[in-house]
Amino acid sequence: MLNKVKKFLVVIISLFFCSNISYADFKQIKKKAVINNPEIIFPIPKKLDKCISNMYVNSQNNSVLPVIKVDAPSGYGLDNRFMYALNNFENFKRPCGGGNVEACENVKRVILDWAKADAAQRIGAANHEAKHWNDTLTVNLWIASPMMAGYSFAKQRITVPHEEDKIIKEWFKKIVKKNQHLMYELNKYKQGTQAAGVPRSAHNHALSSAISHMQLGILLNDNKLFRKAFKNYEYAIKFQRKDGSMPIETRRGGRAMFYQGRAMTALTVIAIIAENQGYNIWDYDHKGKNFHNIVKFFIDFTENNEIVFKYAKEMKAPGPAKDYKRQDLDGSSSSHWGWLSAYATRFPNHENIQRLKQWSSNDKDLNNYQRKIVSNFDNYLKRNSGTSSWTVVEPRCHFTR
Repeated sequence: MLNKVKKFLVVIISLFFCSNISYADFKQIKKKAVINNPEIIFPIPKKLDKCISNMYVNSQNNSVLPVIKVDAPSGYGLDNRFMYALNNFENFKRPCGGGNVEACENVKRVILDWAKADAAQRIGAANHEAKHWNDTLTVNLWIASPMMAGYSFAKQRITVPHEEDKIIKEWFKKIVKKNQHLMYELNKYKQGTQAAGVPRSAHNHALSSAISHMQLGILLNDNKLFRKAFKNYEYAIKFQRKDGSMPIETRRGGRAMFYQGRAMTALTVIAIIAENQGYNIWDYDHKGKNFHNIVKFFIDFTENNEIVFKYAKEMKAPGPAKDYKRQDLDGSSSSHWGWLSAYATRFPNHENIQRLKQWSSNDKDLNNYQRKIVSNFDNYLKRNSGTSSWTVVEPRCHFTR
């Protein structure tokens, strides 16, 4: 009887601790957060009105064949064979995330095929070689993160045999740990760059790696893996400039805001995954530097694009966008607009959102960049995104409240 009482007290104390740490400051969350919902990375919503639930392709005609070895270019770009695979995989993953059981069976089938084939092998290319950067981002962005999210959806709808589950999780563990590029890199950029003094772990590549680690931690019910991403989130917020610009990203020529947007989307994914385990990290603030401030810079830029020129003129790896005075922001790409649906539904009364509402109600004098952000703001509950790479999942279904 005494032992039962002791066990009961332990459970009560544990529940009390978990419920309170959810609202604790960021330092406590970073050190003591535990997984409260094992294997649930993004829950399938109870109301599916904003989700894609129908599978529009025949599984026999939608091959997602394993790509065994990663071979990204040594210059700008990734291994696009994996993007093609993700595009096909999305035809199953999206409706599975909307609760479609047949789609979830196909998600499991595809992932098991890739796991048994030991696919996505990264070989060669030493750390910090350009090809190493591109190989690791290829795997995290187009394979590890979306497939782990898809597998979590599948496990919410179907039963996976123990042996198959073991094979899949071992493969996930292998590819995630093999591609943890920059995640632990605390060395700071040296003088001679706009990013001087900023740790490399605040880079968008590191955030992509952190997302993969966080998801793997949830699938494996590993608290240490789950908590590792909070350090990257912290550094990205902490080392923004006072105006909200992100030093590593905004030096990239005509793609300065393209990469600021991608980093914002990655931060959003980390915050939502944490939220799904019961933790609020949206409000992390370091001496006035917070996510709201980063959003403000993005909105400020759309009103006056010249504010980024002093950073973007460094022209660090701009890809095809060689003119830093013409910022490359696609009108509807979820990679750099994906953060907006999450932000707008969580902070509808924030001055940043009120500003967009004002523009939306009187758009006759808006410039091209303002029109793009207003279009995305007006349609975040109506428009599905493109391939869920940086967002990991479909924002309309899994980001909005």
